[in-house]
Amino acid sequence: MKTSPRALAAVALLAGFPLLVVVLVAGIVTVEVYALFHSPIWALAFGVIAVPSLGVLLKTVLILGRPPREEPGLRVLPEEQPELWNLVRELADEIGRRAPDRIFLTADANAGVLHENHLFRPSQRQLLLGALLLSAFRLDQLRAVLAHELTHYDHGQWSRAATYRWHRSLSRTVLGLDHARGLDWFVRPLLQSYAKAYFAVSARVRRDAEFAADLGAVRLAGTAAAVSALRESEGLAEAWGFFLDNYAAEGWAAGYFPARLAEGYRALLADDWRKREIADVRKTLAKRKTARFDHHPATPERIAALETAPAVAPPAGGDGPAYQILRDAEEFLDTALLTGLVDEVSTKERTDWDTLAGLGAHHTALGNALGVLGGRTLGDALDMIDTGEATPLAAPGFTVPAGAAPEVRRAMVGAAIRRRLSLVVTAALADAGVVRWRVSWSGPAEIVVDGPGNEAVSAALDAACTADPDTTPLRVLLKEAEVPLDYRPSRSTALG
Repeated sequence: MKTSPRALAAVALLAGFPLLVVVLVAGIVTVEVYALFHSPIWALAFGVIAVPSLGVLLKTVLILGRPPREEPGLRVLPEEQPELWNLVRELADEIGRRAPDRIFLTADANAGVLHENHLFRPSQRQLLLGALLLSAFRLDQLRAVLAHELTHYDHGQWSRAATYRWHRSLSRTVLGLDHARGLDWFVRPLLQSYAKAYFAVSARVRRDAEFAADLGAVRLAGTAAAVSALRESEGLAEAWGFFLDNYAAEGWAAGYFPARLAEGYRALLADDWRKREIADVRKTLAKRKTARFDHHPATPERIAALETAPAVAPPAGGDGPAYQILRDAEEFLDTALLTGLVDEVSTKERTDWDTLAGLGAHHTALGNALGVLGGRTLGDALDMIDTGEATPLAAPGFTVPAGAAPEVRRAMVGAAIRRRLSLVVTAALADAGVVRWRVSWSGPAEIVVDGPGNEAVSAALDAACTADPDTTPLRVLLKEAEVPLDYRPSRSTALG
C-alpha cells in the first residue's frame, strides 16, 4: 500500500523532534562556553538558568519512546481464558496480522492496542479490552471491537504504525515540559509548538487509521455489529460513573462495597428507565464533531462512513452476551473493574446489592429522622401531636400562605407533619428490623415493610396527622414492632 504524504510528514516531524532538542542543547552549551571565556560572571548567571533547562531537554530524549512501566489493567493469561484468546487469534489470522503477545482487561469502556519496541528483543504487542464492553456487548459486537483493534497493527503502512506508537510517547514528553525551570520561557514554548504541529498532522493520520480499522471490523463481524458497537459504546462510560456514584458507593461510609460490580452494571443497563436516560446521553454525544487534535473521528462520522459502504452480513452465532466467553466471568470482570478503583476498596466488606441498598437507605433514613426530632424522642413527637403543638415538627421555615382558610391551614400543616413523621417512623422500624430495602435500578431503593405491612403503617400515619389527630394506631403499631417510645435515632445503628 502506498504511503500517504500526511503519514510521511508525521514521521518526519517526529524524527525531527530529537534533532530539535539536540540543536537547543548545542546552542545552550555554546553560549555557556562562550560566556566562560569572556565573562565568568555572566557564565555563572547564565548557567543558573540554563542547567535546569538542559536537564529537561535531555530528559525529553531519554523518555521519548519509552513504554509505560505499569501494566494497563488485569493481564489475561491464555490458560485462564482460552476461549477469549482463541477468538483473538482466529480474528488475527483472518485479518493477516500477528496476534498480540499480551491481553489486558481494563476498567473502562474502550479498547486499544499498544506496540512496544525494544532494541535487543522482539517487539511486544498488547491488546487492551475494556471490561465494560465485555459486560454490555453481544458476542458479535465484541468481534467487531477486536477486529477493529487488530486491524490497527501495522495499519497496512509502516509510517502509520510509527505515528500511532510514538504519539503516546511524545504526549508524555510534552507533559513533562510543564516542570521546566530556567530557560522555560524560551525552551518550553518552542518544543510545545513543535509538538502541536506534529499532533495536528498525526491526528489526521490516526483518524484515517480509525476509518480503515472500522472497515476491518465490518469485514469480520458484519455492518450491523460494527455500527451497533460504535453507537452503543457511547454513553457506557457515563453510565458507569453514574453507577459508581449512586449504587456502588451506597454503603461506602458504612464500610461495604458490592460483591458483583459487573452484574449490577448490566442490571442498570437493562433497566427500561435507565435505557431511556442512556439513550438521551447518546443523543447528546452524537452531536459532537471532530476537533483538530482528535485522533478518533466523531462517532456519527464513523457510523455514516460504514452505513454508506457496501453492507456485509454478520457471521452466525453472535447473539449471546460477550461476557459468556470468559470463564468465571463475574469474578474475572469484577477483578478487572477493581483495577480502576482506589486501593481502599480492598478494606471494604463485600455484600449483595439488596444489602448494600439497605445500608445506604438506612443511613439516609437515620439522618432524616435526626433532622426531624432534633433532641426529642419519638414519644415526644407523638405527645406534641396529641396536644395540638406539632407545628414545630414540620419542615424548617414551613409557612402557610397568609389568608388561607382554617381548614386549608390544618390540611397543609398536617401534610407537612405527616411527611416528616414518616421519616422518623421509617428509621425506627428499620432499627427494629421491620423495614428493609431492596435495590431499584430505576431510582432510589424500594422500601419493604414486614410485619404490619406498608398499608398499615400508612393508615396509622394518616390517622395521626388529620385535622382530628389520633396517634393510638401508630402507638400500637410501634409497640408490636418493639419500638420504645423513648426511641432516638443514631447513625451508628445503620452500620449493621
